[in-house]
Amino acid sequence: MADFDPVAAGESAKKERKLRNGRNYTKRPSKLEPFRNEIAKMYIYGYSLDLISIYLHQSHGQKAARSTIQRYLKSIGITRNG
Repeated sequence: MADFDPVAAGESAKKERKLRNGRNYTKRPSKLEPFRNEIAKMYIYGYSLDLISIYLHQSHGQKAARSTIQRYLKSIGITRNG
């Protein structure tokens, strides 16, 4: 029967965990990213989120809810008043 070394086993597990954590992580790009400039310009010029959504569907075939567009604008730091 072989001797079990708990310290060596624990250290080996720690090394494995360190290798697993954060491996190859890249944030998934938004589906709205290709239309960033168009969305931002329309929003700054005062068009509603609903109209921006309709425009994206008409011209690019991209469906996006108003809340998705609002969240995207917030994530890229675009605000209308200030």
